[in-house]
Amino acid sequence: QQLSIRPDLVSPIVLHELQRLCDAVPPFEDEVAMKVLAEELLSRGKGGHNAMERSTSLNEKEVNETILSVFQEMPLLVASASLGQVYKATLRTNDDSNNSTTPQKQGTIIPQQQQQQEVAIKIQRPDILSTVSLDLFLLVSYGKMVDKICSVLTNQIPYHEIFLNGFASGAFMELNYVHEAENQMYFRKELHSRFHGNNNNNMSNNDKKYNFIGSFFKSSSSRNIHVEKVIVPKVYEQYTTQSILVSEWIDGIPLAQAPPEQIRELVPIGVEIFLCQLLDIGRFHADPHPGNLYVTTSKVDDTTPTLCLLDFGLVAHVSEDDRNNMTRAIVNLLQGDYDTLIAHDAKHLGFLPHDMDVTELTPVLKTILKEGLVGAGSNLHDRRRNLMAISNELNEVFFQYPFSVPPFFALVTRGLGLLEGIALTGDPSFDIFRASYPYAKRRAIETFSVKDYGKISRNILTLRRASTQS
Repeated sequence: QQLSIRPDLVSPIVLHELQRLCDAVPPFEDEVAMKVLAEELLSRGKGGHNAMERSTSLNEKEVNETILSVFQEMPLLVASASLGQVYKATLRTNDDSNNSTTPQKQGTIIPQQQQQQEVAIKIQRPDILSTVSLDLFLLVSYGKMVDKICSVLTNQIPYHEIFLNGFASGAFMELNYVHEAENQMYFRKELHSRFHGNNNNNMSNNDKKYNFIGSFFKSSSSRNIHVEKVIVPKVYEQYTTQSILVSEWIDGIPLAQAPPEQIRELVPIGVEIFLCQLLDIGRFHADPHPGNLYVTTSKVDDTTPTLCLLDFGLVAHVSEDDRNNMTRAIVNLLQGDYDTLIAHDAKHLGFLPHDMDVTELTPVLKTILKEGLVGAGSNLHDRRRNLMAISNELNEVFFQYPFSVPPFFALVTRGLGLLEGIALTGDPSFDIFRASYPYAKRRAIETFSVKDYGKISRNILTLRRASTQS
């Protein structure tokens, strides 16, 4: 999933084949899925049958009757993934949960029963728990073996088993759709409160005062300030169980398949939303692969392209201390203060032991950070060449020094890597650091002093001029 949208790392032929692989998950039979759906509806007291009845006791007619008592037609398969598949259906309008009124754009009010409520039904594969359990057992066993080998051959601190155990825990949470529904409702509330319309709740007074500097980095888009920046689909809790999730249907296409001009407009918004989750909210969508990031149309004007986040099964939590440490690290990176970044931030984030002497390590890491990250430039060929040039130094660093990778940080790099990869498909000159600047600036002002902010701004302007000249 990650490499399939990284034109800066792999060739176009490899990209095409990887994209085909991502889209080629064979579906399981509709009959099996409908039995699972009927069983789960009965367990929620829906469907007109005794709630104690199980799917094994239902014949085809009873399965259909149970489903059609909730939906207007039999659900239609639209997508198949590794853990489950998605169906589209329309809720019956006589459901007692829908006996409310909904305001319309023109100011009129009509009964909600008259509206067509299209929904997405995610149905879990029946045998997925045993399959995933075996995969994760093998993966954690591999991590134990790698730790033993690394302890003998390198100075690394063993972290693979802990890291993979964290991944396994998250994977099991993905198999609980009630947990996913709770995550989705939480993010719907938090993101809609911050990014709907002309909402400045996440902007400090200092930010408004110094916003003219940030304007140098904003898109030239004439986006309506009253239009929402992100949509998270509504969850229908009354139908959701551990094995099925029913939520609002959203029409759209994956961001990676959108026209280049839409990608250029929306990716900076995606970066801002991701950083807000990471540095402000303290929870972030940890599985933002191309199929989970959609482009739909605004519900305000029905025309403006708007981001839509899907699939909240894997959500990572970041403590307040880690959020502040990451904010400080971003500030030091943007300032070009690599000494503090290495001697202080790398230790407080858990990459290096607190008592380690970084005198020998600092010059090597400075080179890697300058040439491989900030100084890599926006040209794809230059970036690939720079990454290859420092790969030997990077391998040497991880081999000789006691590095460890915090579990949540791997998810952070995955999320930003995905956004950067999608952006590069629409804009080969996209720079993740420049796109991260506006929100990092706001967060730095709220967390640190305005004096620090002035230094950040000067350094960013210098980096931008250098990038433009190159």
